Amino acid sequence: MGSPTPEGSSALLRAATRLRKEGRATEALAQLRQALQMGAFTAEDVASAGRVIGAEIAQWSGEKRPLRVLLLGQCTLSWLKYALTAIAWRHGQALLVTDGGYDNVMQELMGSLHGDGTGSEKPDIVALVPWSGRRLDGGVRATGAQVADEVTFWEGAQKLISERFGARIVQVGYDTMTPGAGGYHLSGGSLGHIGRLRQVNTELRERLAPGGYFVDLEQVAGAMGREQFYSARRHHWTKQPFSEVGIVRLAEHLYAGVRATVTGPKKVLVLDLDNTVWGGVVGETGPHGITLGDGPDGEAFQAFQAYARDLTTRGVLLAAASKNNAADAREPFNVNREMLLTLDHFAAFEASWEPKSVTIARIAKTLNLGLDSFVFFDDNPVERAEVRHELPDVEVVEVPSDPADYVAALEAGLWFESTDLTDVDLQRVSQYAVERTRRELEQSADSMEAYLQSLNLRAEVEPVTDADASRVVQLLAKTNQFNVTTRRHTHDNLTELIAGPRSIALTMRAFDRFGDYGLVAVMLGVASDTDAAQIRVDTWLMSCRVIGRTFEQYMFGEFVKRSITLGYTRLLGEYIPTQKNSLVEKLFTDVGCERLEPENPGESSLWYALDLLTAELPATSVLAAEKVAANHGS
Repeated sequence: MGSPTPEGSSALLRAATRLRKEGRATEALAQLRQALQMGAFTAEDVASAGRVIGAEIAQWSGEKRPLRVLLLGQCTLSWLKYALTAIAWRHGQALLVTDGGYDNVMQELMGSLHGDGTGSEKPDIVALVPWSGRRLDGGVRATGAQVADEVTFWEGAQKLISERFGARIVQVGYDTMTPGAGGYHLSGGSLGHIGRLRQVNTELRERLAPGGYFVDLEQVAGAMGREQFYSARRHHWTKQPFSEVGIVRLAEHLYAGVRATVTGPKKVLVLDLDNTVWGGVVGETGPHGITLGDGPDGEAFQAFQAYARDLTTRGVLLAAASKNNAADAREPFNVNREMLLTLDHFAAFEASWEPKSVTIARIAKTLNLGLDSFVFFDDNPVERAEVRHELPDVEVVEVPSDPADYVAALEAGLWFESTDLTDVDLQRVSQYAVERTRRELEQSADSMEAYLQSLNLRAEVEPVTDADASRVVQLLAKTNQFNVTTRRHTHDNLTELIAGPRSIALTMRAFDRFGDYGLVAVMLGVASDTDAAQIRVDTWLMSCRVIGRTFEQYMFGEFVKRSITLGYTRLLGEYIPTQKNSLVEKLFTDVGCERLEPENPGESSLWYALDLLTAELPATSVLAAEKVAANHGS
């Protein structure tokens, strides 16, 4: 759609307000989300929409608790608070955002928990927003002490956040509206204004707490243009340096940081083919007649392919969803030498005449991933609208008409932002390629038992190590389906839990005859608050790639053995139902636990117990890795 108009934007806000007054808040929120997705609000009204959304979120109660975000900084943050609320809602995430006072960072952190109508609950994420003011000014007369002072200040703030809240941290970097009195040349040097800001930013990024996210404000402002991103008038009047469009852009990057720290990046990019991966319709032009390589459009399509290919090198899966004859859709990959993508780059490939929503749902089932892990890119607005309506959890890119703008449109969504890259991320694409071979073997096997035996399943269960901590925190943050409690532990939380003398913290690596699945499961247990002989399962999660192959039974059996070794006589399991973890609804009973009657009728958790003195370990087709190795050597 075209650029939003003030009149149309205001009309949408009035309609939402009217619906709220009529007691139709759910409908109002749905309309606001749709308008935000379609870019129908002016920048000023994005914040106004966030104010309406935030008022409704503050009144929510029930299963899906909003994420709590606290904004602290050295400038006024009230407009940013509402813009962030709106941007998150555009992506289907309810945020309850509060902001601290102007340039009041340490006072807020050392004082009482931030109230402001949200109760006394601790924030899940704290975003820190610096503004240089005069502390880093001074033309070319700077000293290294200025840089050290700024870094020390924010390190102290991060330490307080970890100690008081155990929250994840989104740290914004420094930037400036102008180069200052030193001019463009001198200010960029090591003693200049911009040079000092860059030194601080480098230090802040390198010293960021594990699992934290750094918003490079210099890049963000530079991409838009500082003349647009900042407003000197607003800064002087309100102590808020960002323009209206700058506020929205910063909110987008802050939300990308929130998402990266809590759930991690999106996992799958689903691509249409005709007029998306190449120009033209292959069924009409043939595999050599498509637009690719030569000329501006051909180069643009090739650049988009190169970008998608590069995403796979950092662990993003590609899937094809094309309305086409299957043979026609595959032929360019096999015969056109201008193609940069190959069929091997795709974890799933679907070509049919079914609605795209049906195709994407089937891909999600094939990959064993939730729809909220998917981003859909299709040049056809009708297809985008159908997917957005039928699969609201899927992120849909608003694709521009010019293929030269495809890469920028995909980048603008910030869907693949991540706090770090692990070895598992780098190996994910090859692991899913192997998974295709496993699926083919399963389809040809006589029975499930025979299939599992043919895989030669092995596992290695060990205590959580420092080397595994980043991967464990990543799994804790983004695993939603096979996750009995969906508790999100930070790096510091995990370290504290592991240090408990009677705690259990286990990881599992899985293997079969095709290769190494990597670290795929985590179980955390702590002593019960009411009974020293009872261990409570705090966390049990697994990668969906290994579900249904009895790895879950093996993992539970190892947890039981370690519990007995530590002197526990009873195991207590907790299942907290969410919209996404129904997959594990019967997990505890499947491994032999008994369902307990709830003590409090209104309690959301379901509890299970197992007598460790009489328990039988659940049957599994998995062998210990060392046991298999010994057998192979005999």
